[in-house]
Amino acid sequence: MPPLRPPHHLMAPLARTALALGIALLGTSAQADTDALSSLKQMSLDELADIRVSIASQRSERVEDTAAAVTVLTAEDIRRSGATTIPELLRTVPGLNVARISATEWAVSARGFNNQFANKLLVMVDGRSVYTPFFSGVLWDELNLVMQDIDRIEVVRGPGGSTWGANAVNGVINVITRHSEDTQGTLVGTVVGNHQSEVVARHGYRLNDHSFGRVYAKVHQADRFANPDPSTQDDMRWSGGRAGFRNDWESAGHTVTVQGEAFREMKPDERQYSGAHLLGRWEHGHGDGSRDELRAYYNQFSLDHWRAAGNAATAQINTADVNFRHHFADAGPHSLIAGFGYRAVQADANLTLPTSVTRPQRTDQLFSIFAEDTVSLAERLRLTLGVKGEHNDFTGLEWQPSARLRWTSGSGSTAWMAVSRAVRTPSIIEDSATLNSSLAPTPQTFGLPVAVSAVGNPNLTSERLIAYEIGYRAQLSPRLSLDTAAFINDYDRLLSVDMIGTPSLVIPPFPPRAMSWIARAGNNLEGRATGFEISLDYRPSTTWRLLTAYSYLDLNLHTKPGNTELLPLRAEGESPRHQISIISRSDLRHDLELDVQARYVSALPAQAVADYLTADMRLAWRASKSADLALVGRNLMGPAHTEFGGLALISSSAYPVPREYYLTANLRF
Repeated sequence: MPPLRPPHHLMAPLARTALALGIALLGTSAQADTDALSSLKQMSLDELADIRVSIASQRSERVEDTAAAVTVLTAEDIRRSGATTIPELLRTVPGLNVARISATEWAVSARGFNNQFANKLLVMVDGRSVYTPFFSGVLWDELNLVMQDIDRIEVVRGPGGSTWGANAVNGVINVITRHSEDTQGTLVGTVVGNHQSEVVARHGYRLNDHSFGRVYAKVHQADRFANPDPSTQDDMRWSGGRAGFRNDWESAGHTVTVQGEAFREMKPDERQYSGAHLLGRWEHGHGDGSRDELRAYYNQFSLDHWRAAGNAATAQINTADVNFRHHFADAGPHSLIAGFGYRAVQADANLTLPTSVTRPQRTDQLFSIFAEDTVSLAERLRLTLGVKGEHNDFTGLEWQPSARLRWTSGSGSTAWMAVSRAVRTPSIIEDSATLNSSLAPTPQTFGLPVAVSAVGNPNLTSERLIAYEIGYRAQLSPRLSLDTAAFINDYDRLLSVDMIGTPSLVIPPFPPRAMSWIARAGNNLEGRATGFEISLDYRPSTTWRLLTAYSYLDLNLHTKPGNTELLPLRAEGESPRHQISIISRSDLRHDLELDVQARYVSALPAQAVADYLTADMRLAWRASKSADLALVGRNLMGPAHTEFGGLALISSSAYPVPREYYLTANLRF
């Protein structure tokens, strides 16, 4: 499927037309029907506890029974958030740090080490990894999904290496899209605001009594943010689009899903992405309770143009991945899962001089095996032992084991503890690229600017984490639930950018003069992170829900012999120490909703970002099951403020995040 090129000249007329249709239809639907009324009802605390997840292990289990710090954002949470992007939605998850850099760029991490290319958070969509091996991290501006098609988002704060493999160090996120049976009929959705606009069209169809499908398309545009510094350029406008499909079949105990998508995203003169993927899943259950699962996907990602901090590159990355799991029938107290996987990543990267890459064409392979056994030690006591072994072409063989112990009381509360090992493997850039940056003049550089060339290191080893976690969750009353987790994370062999020798004077034919310095990637940093997260879910009435969360993080880093970084402890001040959020969701009447979220984020000293307090609001009218209209306001408290610094080697410039308003409308027929 060729990359989709959004018709920019049609976006504004389409948005206005769809919005006009939405208002007209809303005006003719004065009475909400039974289905609309039922969809307004919030899930009870018991129903939330019974939601089944598979992100903490390779088995489906109730949230209440999970021995990990798990948060699930349901379809109702997603709808009532009013969010138009995944990072915006993730602000509601305790323990995640979400900072906006520009109109479309974000820094998202869990439990510290935040960055535009945060490299310790593994993100997947329907089990397909969107963690890029080129930079290490997630390009959130490429992940512009159709929000109406998301069923839920499962988030684990803490390591998931024994289940999902390398790079699931501080957390794992899996975005799960809706079964095509749940998206029948036609949907037209639109967003129109002072900083963004989009149009979504989707059509669901029935193949037979047990087979369904859908096709969809989306175009969107994000307007630039202004920079108050007149010497600095404003942000650039971002636009893009995508189209895709999903088909689901069920027959004689077999379940098959095939889905695919093509996209194109662009920011003129700075970045341009395109790509496509095809994913297939097969499941088959046997009469003895055992089950087989096979997942395979092919992903093509093209970095058609990328420019940041004086560096420029193009790259083509093709990924083929296959994974098989077998769930054995229970044998006494044991419940065993085992499987294997293979991944091949073919990369063709070209960096523009003076940047370069020593291996422009390469193919890296990953072989993996996996096993997990849950043992019933007593009636309410379960021990889960898991391990994943992976052999990669960067650091060789890596073992990532974990042990999780869970105790459930007779009243339904759960206490758990875990010990895990996880690793992050080097990226292509860290392994073999040369990138450039500059340092401002200082007395130590004789008042001259310094041009720094950072070179990759093919001898890098993996970053390592040993994590100790403990948690407790309970339904304190029919209206109040508690979820809390604490952790100690010990890191070793963290990435460092070590200066080599001393700077040398560069004397060009004409002024100005400058200094030149060489840096090399290393593993000469270690440290410890400690912290905790606590959240409460309170239902004062059947039409009102209150969610509060607080997270605390203390990150302490230390240099190892050989570390010659200029700012080796910078990451200590790149993630907030304190975060507080309060969310109120209320049904003012059967067809009118009011959602308010306030959040406080403490300062980022290393980024020169002050602490801030702000709030968002959504007022929605659900006239019927066929139509809804909502007004959303973002950053309604205080002036425009920066949320991140954008000062890393290859990061983009950061901009103050302004106040924003937009209307959303959805029509279903």
